[in-house]
Amino acid sequence: MLITEQIAKWVSKKYPKLLCGVIPLFLLILTVSPASYAGVDAMPHLRLGAGARSIGLAGAFTAIADDATATVWNPAGLGSAADLSLNLSTQQLDLDRSHNFIALTKALGSAGSVGIAVTNAGVSGIQQYDANENYGGEFDYSANAYSLSYGIGIGNFSVGLTGRMLADNFGLETVENQSGFGGVDVGLMGHALHIDVGEEKVPTFHYGIVAKYLGAAIGDDVVPMVLNVGLAYNLHMGNVVTFAADIEHEFLPELVESPTSLRLGAEYTIVSYKSTAFSIRGGIRASRDVQSLFGGFGVNIGGLQLDYAIQDGMAIEINGVGSIHYASLSYMF
Repeated sequence: MLITEQIAKWVSKKYPKLLCGVIPLFLLILTVSPASYAGVDAMPHLRLGAGARSIGLAGAFTAIADDATATVWNPAGLGSAADLSLNLSTQQLDLDRSHNFIALTKALGSAGSVGIAVTNAGVSGIQQYDANENYGGEFDYSANAYSLSYGIGIGNFSVGLTGRMLADNFGLETVENQSGFGGVDVGLMGHALHIDVGEEKVPTFHYGIVAKYLGAAIGDDVVPMVLNVGLAYNLHMGNVVTFAADIEHEFLPELVESPTSLRLGAEYTIVSYKSTAFSIRGGIRASRDVQSLFGGFGVNIGGLQLDYAIQDGMAIEINGVGSIHYASLSYMF
């Protein structure tokens, strides 16, 4: 008998519930993805991600998302999240544009974990002119996404689901605010190759896949579907070095640039003593058209973690934006 047939029989016997969930997932992806090509790209800020730790890894986080930012990167990560997790993140794109994120997750024991999150992108001080080019003052714009996530672990696997609502808010009486369905994210995550670390077995190999924004639209515009596939490996050498890689494909309505990108990241925990840890990170995101470098660090004391990341400005100077700074504060209990 072929090895692949043996593996298939073992998985179907060991995890029948998992297969019952994964098969409809990919049928749903195949059904919805053709519609994702139509219309105008709405809510592009959703693809900026969340959390300075993940940004420092260039967004190579699909296989290792295990905190409150899993509500953005891969809801399956909630299946192995801490009992309680909170994340507050902010990034300043330039003087008048900002991107903020807040999420809270809570474990439900053997029933899995739930998470809620709010993502906000805003532009302030937009100048207004009438048809005769007369100055009419300034107004602000904000785009918000409200999401509810659920994830559950099944052996060495976990699956997750996120539902999302969108809202556009203009600071103008003449413009009607809009709301819409932010789509569904469906994710899968797995762990393998366990080794003994102290008195417990921990996985060293991780993999994940997530399809995001299935069926999302606001007004006459759609949010293009995004498909991420990720791998990660933990190298234990006293401290831990994590290597992660993601391939992301965006089903863009207008192919103004390459829709496929590669994300590579590495994290090295320099200090790990009792409840204190210090880590440094670096990564690169590259497509056919754009390459960006990332770096950052994180300090964890008793579950309270401060993370910082920076994205180089080389690839975005053309848009008048220099280096972008990210900061986040998180707590896991």
